[in-house]
Amino acid sequence: MEEKFVVPGEIVAIAEEFVPGKGTYETDGKIIASEAGHLTLDTKNRVALVTPRNPITEPKKKDRVLAAITDVKSSMAICDILSIEGATRQITGETEATLHVSSISSQYVETVGSAVRVGDVIRAEVTQSEPSTQLTTVNGHLGVVLAHCGRCRSVLKLKDKSLYCEECERYEKRKIADDYGGVGVA
Repeated sequence: MEEKFVVPGEIVAIAEEFVPGKGTYETDGKIIASEAGHLTLDTKNRVALVTPRNPITEPKKKDRVLAAITDVKSSMAICDILSIEGATRQITGETEATLHVSSISSQYVETVGSAVRVGDVIRAEVTQSEPSTQLTTVNGHLGVVLAHCGRCRSVLKLKDKSLYCEECERYEKRKIADDYGGVGVA
């Protein structure tokens, strides 16, 4: 295998000898770099690849993420991924994901609204990243890590394994992560 640094638009191979891989595309019989990075011409598999020096941060299957619930439907919640656990860079590109009712808990959940609400911040695991990002909160460490009261919007406190609003003096139901309130999100 041969390696060198290339820039976008640079011709890296001929289509008769290689097929385009990640970071490349074909046009007029030429394989062209679509991003800056290290070119790998895999002579065994006949693939031209460009690996970026500084790759974008995007959620992948098995990643743990923090996400804000932006919309709740009867069978799913729409989320905006805020960060990837362990990543030092912010997410780039598409950050929208969905959490299906069957992926919320190992126990029966009748409606998504009984487990998460708009404005909640959840810790979830990515179960699929292509063509759309799908999340799960089935594991005990996953679930709501920050929630606000549905009436007064005060931050809910964990009390007797339930979420409690001290202002309204009432409880609200959520699928709570085992470390609710211990995650630094604003």
